[in-house]
Amino acid sequence: MRDLSAVLAVAFGLFLAVAEAYRNWGDWQWWPFWVIDYICAVLLIAGGWQVIRGRNNALLLGGWGVTFAAFWSSFFTHVREAEERAANTFGPDGSVSEQSLTIVIGVMLVLSVVGFFMGLAASKKQ
Repeated sequence: MRDLSAVLAVAFGLFLAVAEAYRNWGDWQWWPFWVIDYICAVLLIAGGWQVIRGRNNALLLGGWGVTFAAFWSSFFTHVREAEERAANTFGPDGSVSEQSLTIVIGVMLVLSVVGFFMGLAASKKQ
């Protein structure tokens, strides 16, 4: 399970780095909101790579923990925005893309929890 957590972390980190650049390209949001995503990506990729190479998984677990915290905040912020847009608009203008983004962030939040507990369960067996 530890290796699966590591592979998931590397894939998640690479996806996050690319998705963040794609989402912000040409209109970057305020720097604290995108820097945290790159911190998560680096921690996940580095931690996953260490485990794949047979090393300690402390960095991997830390990466999953930081990622969970970041996505928790992001997910519920987007849920609130999606609810406000749905309540304040008569048509789908903007609310559909906000809802889609919220779903993607929610899936990534769940994956961060799954990855953390897979890595944690594997470290307890050692």
